Amino acid sequence: MSKKTLKEIPDIQSLTMLISKISQKLGLDDIKSINQFVISASEHTALGHRDIKILCTLSELGGKVQLILEQLKEIVKSNDEIIIVTSSEKKISIYFQKWLKDEMKTDKITFWNDTTLVELVDKHLPEYWGHNDVFLKSFEDSFISHLESNGELQMALKLDKKFEELLNIFIEPKIFYFKEDEKTGRLLKIKFRKEQYLDNNNYFLSGDAGTGKSTLLKEIGKLTILHNKESIEKILPLRIKTSLIANSEYSIYKAIESEIENLVGSDGINKVFDDYKVLVLIDSIDEFENEKQKEIFIELNDIVEKENLSFVIATRNYENLTKGCEICKHVHTSLSNFDLHQVQQYLNTFFKRDLKKSEELWNSLQDNKILDRIPSTPLTISLVSVLFEENGYEIPATITDVYDNFNTFLLGRLNVNSNLKFLTINVKEKILQMYALKIIKSPNRSRFKLDDFINYVIDYFKGNSITIEEHIIPDLIKSMTDGTGVLYVDKQKFVNYQHDHFLEYYASREIFDDEDRQSIEKEIIHKFCEYNWQNTAIFYTGRTKNMKNFLDALVDRVKEYKLLHEQLLAVSGLGYVLQSLWMTHSENRKNAVIAALELLIKADSGLKQLAEQQFPFFKGIKDTDIAVANLAWFFIHYNSITLRDPLQLAFDELHLGMKNLEGTQFEKDKTTRLYQLFCIASTLNTGRVKDTTKLDLLFDEDKLLTIPLFVYLFDEAIDILEYGNEAQMRKDYKLATKKKKYTRSIRFLLENPSENLIHTTFEILKPIKQVELFTEGKTDASIISHAFSVLTMNAEPCWNITAVENIQSSKAGGAHQLSEFLQRLANNIETEFDKSKIVIGIFDNDARGFQEFNGLIPVFEPINGIIKKVRNMNIYALMLPIPEQENYQAYHQDKQAFKFFEIEHYFPSKFLEQNKMVTITSIPNVYEITGSKSEFNSLILKETKKELYLNFTELFSEIDKLSNQNINYIE
Repeated sequence: MSKKTLKEIPDIQSLTMLISKISQKLGLDDIKSINQFVISASEHTALGHRDIKILCTLSELGGKVQLILEQLKEIVKSNDEIIIVTSSEKKISIYFQKWLKDEMKTDKITFWNDTTLVELVDKHLPEYWGHNDVFLKSFEDSFISHLESNGELQMALKLDKKFEELLNIFIEPKIFYFKEDEKTGRLLKIKFRKEQYLDNNNYFLSGDAGTGKSTLLKEIGKLTILHNKESIEKILPLRIKTSLIANSEYSIYKAIESEIENLVGSDGINKVFDDYKVLVLIDSIDEFENEKQKEIFIELNDIVEKENLSFVIATRNYENLTKGCEICKHVHTSLSNFDLHQVQQYLNTFFKRDLKKSEELWNSLQDNKILDRIPSTPLTISLVSVLFEENGYEIPATITDVYDNFNTFLLGRLNVNSNLKFLTINVKEKILQMYALKIIKSPNRSRFKLDDFINYVIDYFKGNSITIEEHIIPDLIKSMTDGTGVLYVDKQKFVNYQHDHFLEYYASREIFDDEDRQSIEKEIIHKFCEYNWQNTAIFYTGRTKNMKNFLDALVDRVKEYKLLHEQLLAVSGLGYVLQSLWMTHSENRKNAVIAALELLIKADSGLKQLAEQQFPFFKGIKDTDIAVANLAWFFIHYNSITLRDPLQLAFDELHLGMKNLEGTQFEKDKTTRLYQLFCIASTLNTGRVKDTTKLDLLFDEDKLLTIPLFVYLFDEAIDILEYGNEAQMRKDYKLATKKKKYTRSIRFLLENPSENLIHTTFEILKPIKQVELFTEGKTDASIISHAFSVLTMNAEPCWNITAVENIQSSKAGGAHQLSEFLQRLANNIETEFDKSKIVIGIFDNDARGFQEFNGLIPVFEPINGIIKKVRNMNIYALMLPIPEQENYQAYHQDKQAFKFFEIEHYFPSKFLEQNKMVTITSIPNVYEITGSKSEFNSLILKETKKELYLNFTELFSEIDKLSNQNINYIE
């Protein structure tokens, strides 16, 4: 019988959990986890009370281990008793024990090693070693075995046993979901524990590439096994990979059956479903075409309904994946990138047997600001750790360099077979590169099966000067899949990359090496926000770090993005590309920063439109929520020392332009520009970049903290943007006083959801446009905006549109307010910026609109029957043009009292009647709008049938003439 030992306990979480259970058995009370390593407990006996701190480590303990000392000093109080626990089989050295007692100035320290732990487990927790359900035990053992053999990152770094163990790491992730507050309707960000995935509900798990979705799925599988030890209801985890689904004819049920058969044989399929709860862990179907995704979800819904089964599906983009798909009831959870604390936890876990190395690498990363230059994901941190562990490499400035070193490291360590002595690393890299690019270019990111891959390699080399005999190719492929750890052959014989980052990295190399790379560059730029292509672009630009022309073309491309998710992806992607291009001239990078800020404002408008349309996720969101979210989004992707110069240049250029906005009548333009400047200044103000001058300039020169929005934003920014000395900053800038002074205005912004403020004078941020449209009422503006979107397939208009109605007034809206507003502009416009604007006030062609239109002051000179223009200015009054169709002729009435044409009349009369919006008048064929305009507007915002909006071209053609535009509308 083998000796019992805990020396191979896999991670610190497992050890602390075990110690917590032993502590319970020992009769200790108030057992709590203080941090990753330390447990607190107390003991109440007849002899009194004592507090205990238990520090757990997997490291051997000899010499001075500074990390342990620091941990203890941080949490131990003077009268605490201390227990130091290590799972190491080695004895704890006398020197370490004496050193620690001297440093802590106490003798109340007890030391447990592996031998002590085994005795405690035997005495108090013998069930730790056993299992009752033989089938369940067999299934669980097989599941764990397959986790190890299939591990993406573990296999990718398969250098020897040491690395297999080190890279099987799980760090407690930051998981969250959004929940609507029943009282306020606000969406609240709620923390989510990984154990909740076992509660029989269905879940989506979204996160960026490399954030550890696959690792978390494996951990969920392991949690089910822990759950089974203490629960009556047993759960069987099934991990379903993308390749298995593809090989199962894209049938999720066939894939599940195949995985069960692989784990326990075909005889176990019925037993699994009859006797157990099944948790299916699907490792992404993002790569499939939309039709196949829909089919998978339809089948999955059916399985969930019929079987005792739930699922967790990992995805990079939940919105894109689920768009247009019918999915059973589920919860969308999200996984965040590592924060600095998680990075440090990862390093401590990676170097768990030698904490001194962890300290050395952490200090190196901090001193050289390396974490500013690579995405803080489990994948990239593991790459850095491997390089440091194996060769002590200096960590390079960009992720491309990290992968370059990693590529050389892996391929250079191959033990080349004597039959393949002629094979160079360049040839191996070429195979990896061309295959990666082929996959990325394919619609479903299709992989070759092994035989097809072999033929693919043979065909390639047939046409080249290097001749490789066909019988050697299988050995070549085997050396690459088994030796490099970059490729592997899965159970269905598909040749796969171990991780998408490898796929994207090698594709970028192939593009760079291609003779016609400029042509493929255009494809990278065109597909910048598509799956796999953005990361490929980041790797590609990091190849030289200086690609001025590429960056200029990319900036032109991102300006074309119309959809919200594309705009936000472009903002983040530009941030990473600008970091990889840290040697490119700052002037070009400055232009990219400004382009990103313009996209941010477009995204602001897009989010407000979703709120206006009552999308569930955005319903009830406030303008302040959107402004804070976009500020944080910019900060996350541009907070790097490598971007300091372009950020400063962008700030200087935009701030210089503020002079043109002095005295403007269009305060929104000024506020929008100040918001963009605030995004830059707030990012520059952090400890990483350490440039406080820009924020001080905004506060001192532009009096930013006299604007309620920025008082609120700055108060929020101090909390969320990693500022140090928060209390002192609030004191220095007298934030408490300013918040009190502007309480009423801030409360107004916080109490009114975005859908109430959009298209009104209270909407603070908008894209800066040359053309400004103003309407009598909010619903007019909303309908016009939506109609334009439908008739142009979501094109961005050259205009902003605002209702002049005051939503706080009992006499909101109306032609009279519009008339007064236009006349005030005509009298007050003085600056060149304002004079360059084209202003168009749109009056209803009804009795009140006709009256106010004709009552405009004499400076409004008539151009024709429905248009007036201010002399020497681009200020127009436009009365709604009536369509020329025969059924509209009755609305052409000479008498003012008989005029009834409003914006809603552009919709077909049958549609208006169906929705109870009109009442017949005494005039034949003339209807009066009498229904609820707000309810009708809510209905219209969900209607996208072009036939409903065709008559709006009458209005848009007039606007286009005045705006010097030539737009093709859907007919």
